[in-house]
Amino acid sequence: MDFLPEQEISDLLREFGIATTQEGDDCAHLEMRPDSADVRDCLCIDGDSCDPEWDCMTVDGDTLVTAAIESVRKIHQGQTVLLPCRKWRSIFDAVAFSMAEDELWQEFDASATIKLNTRDPLLFEAGDEQILASLITALMNDGETQEQSVFLISAGAPILVHLQPGGPVKLWFGNSVLADEVREHYAT
Repeated sequence: MDFLPEQEISDLLREFGIATTQEGDDCAHLEMRPDSADVRDCLCIDGDSCDPEWDCMTVDGDTLVTAAIESVRKIHQGQTVLLPCRKWRSIFDAVAFSMAEDELWQEFDASATIKLNTRDPLLFEAGDEQILASLITALMNDGETQEQSVFLISAGAPILVHLQPGGPVKLWFGNSVLADEVREHYAT
């Protein structure tokens, strides 16, 4: 687990057709352009709020977190990148209590203080799957605002996931084969 300079993933974003939209001074949203995303799924607690262009699945709160984590585990095939909507500080603050017992996280947290006021991507390698799952679980359970949301990008496949505390969880897939492989972890 290590921070990368934001510009280091610009080629990956371009290759997967992922665009960034600024909202306000320091909030950025990512989305896969329609010509790059063959499939768009949304997991939400309130199905009435979904965009009709999305394949929306309504789930309860516990199922939302479980489905998000199982999907992330499937997507994380060696390397994934996590980007915050805003700066890392609000995310680290949101997960501080839940992650307090995780020694690996505590070591990383202590060394990450210089990056808390950035949006630098956080790279998770093959051996980081458990801490990635723990971090997302803590964020989904303890985060309170959309500004504490994160975007997960698989380094090896055109997949983008927007994980928001309390939902929704939005998944963009570059093709239907990828969508089918991940969808089995949340479709009922």
